[in-house]
Amino acid sequence: MRCLILYASLGGNTERVALRIQDVLRAEGLDVESIKVGHETQINLYQYDLIFLGSPVRLWLPVKTVMDFVRRTIIHYQKTGDLIPCSPVRPGKYAICFCTYAGPHTGISEAVPAVKWMRTFFEHLGFVVLDEWYTVGEFTGSEENSTRGRLGDIKGRPNEDDLLEIENKTKGILEVLKLFRSHSLRSR
Repeated sequence: MRCLILYASLGGNTERVALRIQDVLRAEGLDVESIKVGHETQINLYQYDLIFLGSPVRLWLPVKTVMDFVRRTIIHYQKTGDLIPCSPVRPGKYAICFCTYAGPHTGISEAVPAVKWMRTFFEHLGFVVLDEWYTVGEFTGSEENSTRGRLGDIKGRPNEDDLLEIENKTKGILEVLKLFRSHSLRSR
């Protein structure tokens, strides 16, 4: 199984989550590529079986580099004819969408639209989105937003407990995929 971790990170929170996912996938012996999304990132997503896409949350959406990447990718697949009307599911293509958020004003409500936005991107491409992950991360550069928001004191997050949760979720997804694959092999 070929795996891809695509992510953007402003203060390092999302990168820490991405690196923990990478560590778990590599420990399982999987072929993993990690790419920090930039302004020129272009990649054929269909060459991967499992893709993780992560972003910090800014103004209830993924950061601009992720949004621009998604827009470029959609336009590319429209031009090549790979974006098919009615978005049929492509067998064996799976995704996980994740974010880090501080939610100083309304908590997780600020993060949900960002992950749903990324999820819809994959669904348009025909990927089955297996899960959405939301991880609290310190609000980089703002003591007030890291200590006085709805989530309380979130300095130092994601912490080891948060990253252990990501590790366990990643292992769980791999177990689910093993079951999917063994079931589909028996069905043939």
